[in-house]
Amino acid sequence: MSSAEKTAEMQELFDRAAKSYDQSGVEFFGPIGRRLVEFSGISAGNRVLDVGAGRGAALFPAAEAVGVRGEVTGIDISEEMVRYANESITALGLDHVGVTTMNGQRPEFPAGRFDAVIGSCSLFIWVKTADDVVPYRELLRSGGRFATAAPSFFSTVHGKWSLFPDAVSDLLMPYMLQSLKQNGTYDSQFAEAGTNWLVSEESILKTLAGAGFVDCEVVEEDLPVVVTSGQQWVDFTCTTGMRGMWERIEEEERARVVAEVSRRLDALRADDGLITVPVPIVYVRAVAP
Repeated sequence: MSSAEKTAEMQELFDRAAKSYDQSGVEFFGPIGRRLVEFSGISAGNRVLDVGAGRGAALFPAAEAVGVRGEVTGIDISEEMVRYANESITALGLDHVGVTTMNGQRPEFPAGRFDAVIGSCSLFIWVKTADDVVPYRELLRSGGRFATAAPSFFSTVHGKWSLFPDAVSDLLMPYMLQSLKQNGTYDSQFAEAGTNWLVSEESILKTLAGAGFVDCEVVEEDLPVVVTSGQQWVDFTCTTGMRGMWERIEEEERARVVAEVSRRLDALRADDGLITVPVPIVYVRAVAP
């Protein structure tokens, strides 16, 4: 699949997901976005670019951090995500915040335009090498901060992915990593997850240094994801980028997989009736020299 085809597929996927994105009642993107803004060191008066802003999980915490004297610009490849984010901006009366449709891999802004460039649960989708990170350094002033957050890839070397609870990892990983198109090529963005730049702290630091950043830091923290049932966990995943995985499974088989996932997760229910799944999230920050 060509780069243009992958980009178009990504846009279509997130356009379809936009209406329900982060609307499942499960706290996930919001806590990550808030923590990323805190971790990034964004302060009052800063000019911030949020790459892959989605519906605003990090955008709105950044807007609060910079205050009315600052400026927050969000970009997203999905026109639907942008529409929903801008509706929220208008409803909140945030004159210092704006979101526009743009390919996050090639941001179209002048060099040195921003004090901070952030990306919450977005950049990991397309960043592969140091060259892919260079555009974000170039958008920063000297001393500006780059920060991103993503589900941890540290376990992919062992054939796991952190967004999957251990109880269902063996069941779902084949669908995430090995789904094929009719022409025989992988259509999953995670088919080569084991070589992702986020696969280890060493790889992250090497990638950032290769892109010209200094003072690089990596922190992995568990985010407790709480659901009331295995079915709610499935519904939650369908409002994220994992929607593509479910769509690749034939309908009858998908029903069987969902039933088994629900059964396994329901077995983890605590006395209070809730199921808590710790999801490790990696937070990364670096400074433009």
